[in-house]
Amino acid sequence: MGTRSKNFRTFYLSLFFVLLYLPVLSVVLYSFNQSPSTAIWTGLTLDWYRELFRDRVIANAFKISIEVAILTAGLSAILGTATAIISMYVTKKMEKTIRGIMVLPLIVPEVALGISLLFFFNALKLPFGRLTLVLSHSLFCVPYVYIMVQLRLKEINISIIEAAKDLGATKWQIIWTILIPLVIPSIITSSLLALAISLDDVVISTYMSGPTSTTLPVHVFSMMRVGVTPKINALCTLILVGTFFIVGLGQFLGKRSYST
Repeated sequence: MGTRSKNFRTFYLSLFFVLLYLPVLSVVLYSFNQSPSTAIWTGLTLDWYRELFRDRVIANAFKISIEVAILTAGLSAILGTATAIISMYVTKKMEKTIRGIMVLPLIVPEVALGISLLFFFNALKLPFGRLTLVLSHSLFCVPYVYIMVQLRLKEINISIIEAAKDLGATKWQIIWTILIPLVIPSIITSSLLALAISLDDVVISTYMSGPTSTTLPVHVFSMMRVGVTPKINALCTLILVGTFFIVGLGQFLGKRSYST
């Protein structure tokens, strides 16, 4: 019975990963197809990658996405880390309230969140563009930073903080000399996660991007409305490679933070 159960689990996991990654592998494979059709294979070529790099519209959209993602990661790191540290110095009831507020953007559907932000920024008379993109992306990226940093803070030995207090250290000295250095790996990991999430967002970016600040995912979505070409496959392949690199780097730094 144990052998059958193990074989079934192996078969189920293998089938799951095949169904999950086979479409992704087909996108990568057809990015090297000579034919403009995504249904007929005619041979290997790098022409679609060359055409992709010559596309100035895609290059501009990629530049905007990178700028927004970097600013989002930085702002999310600051706000999420500050909120996690503040949660250490408040009452239990206030900590639960802060946790509930931080988790709320993760619960609200992206469509509802995007429409709400659209009305909110419109009421503030803010021009839609990079600023609204950074603010809206930070709204749902800050919780990830908060959760990861707070988990790291809870693992810190309280005796270290108590010893610093006994030696006359103030709260600010404890934060800057003890807490911040200990949570830096978690901050970096969560910032990379926020970077990947911002680069991948489509729904909220559709509402927040202005006429001159279209992000790469929104542009790709608009391209797919008129038909998928191998150029889009090439673009998606590069996005996958970049995303896997960011996630892998985050996992590596996360393992190092827990090992120390």
